[in-house]
Amino acid sequence: MLLVPTTRKNYNSISGVDAVDRNISLRVRQKLISLFCCLGLLFTAFNHAVADQARHIVLVAGANAYVPPLTPAEVRKLFLGVVITKDGQRIEPLLNLTDPLLHEVFLQKVVFMSSENYQRQLFTRISHLGDPRPQEYSDSWQLISALRSRPGAVSYMWAQDARPRMGLRIVQELWQSRQE
Repeated sequence: MLLVPTTRKNYNSISGVDAVDRNISLRVRQKLISLFCCLGLLFTAFNHAVADQARHIVLVAGANAYVPPLTPAEVRKLFLGVVITKDGQRIEPLLNLTDPLLHEVFLQKVVFMSSENYQRQLFTRISHLGDPRPQEYSDSWQLISALRSRPGAVSYMWAQDARPRMGLRIVQELWQSRQE
């Protein structure tokens, strides 16, 4: 094996790269490293912002209504049309159809059904037992008005939409998006 002294002159002549080319590639590497660091910081900041905005679905009632907390099974049964009476209070479910995403997440994560299966189960229960179908609201102000005027009425909504000044009270949290 032939050893060649590694002086600058020998290195440049062996590799075929002169000092200017090395400086340019060094600058490019530094800029790429800076770019990746900035992207990493932006990604981290974005993840924290998304985690801070985790979505919560809550069960709400009118501010003056006494509705005790319900078990997850009771909430599921309630919105499937089963009559639930708790602490002497008949609980009346109101379907919140003001936000399609909210409704879909509620059905999948709280009731554990797709929209099609939910409609099928509800129809079967109503036709066989004659239980009343939960009232549907596609207008948020009508839903809020119904919650405030009916003592045992409950519905679900995003936590940030359930404001006490609107005459609503959060009974309990039903679901929270996963934070990563």
